[in-house]
Amino acid sequence: MFCEMLGTIAGNPAVTLNARGGIYIAGGIVPKLGPGFAASGFRARFEEKGRMRALLESIPTYVITHEFPAFLGLAALLTKESILISDASCWIETQV
Repeated sequence: MFCEMLGTIAGNPAVTLNARGGIYIAGGIVPKLGPGFAASGFRARFEEKGRMRALLESIPTYVITHEFPAFLGLAALLTKESILISDASCWIETQV
């Protein structure tokens, strides 16, 4: 029931935002469900939006399985060309 409810809820922003690049599911519960999540009714309920069905069928859904995905983003930010201003104790990103 949890997976089906999540599918219904995830379909709403997909339609609202026209999320052609996909919907990413993060958090602690879904990755622990493993193959059971893929076999659940999530996708059927995700696509079940009446006349918007064709749109939702074309939108991929992904489960983020990395234990600390926020740190991947932080590491990417830190590896960009940056200038450290020691007096202000902050990073200023340079435009590339």
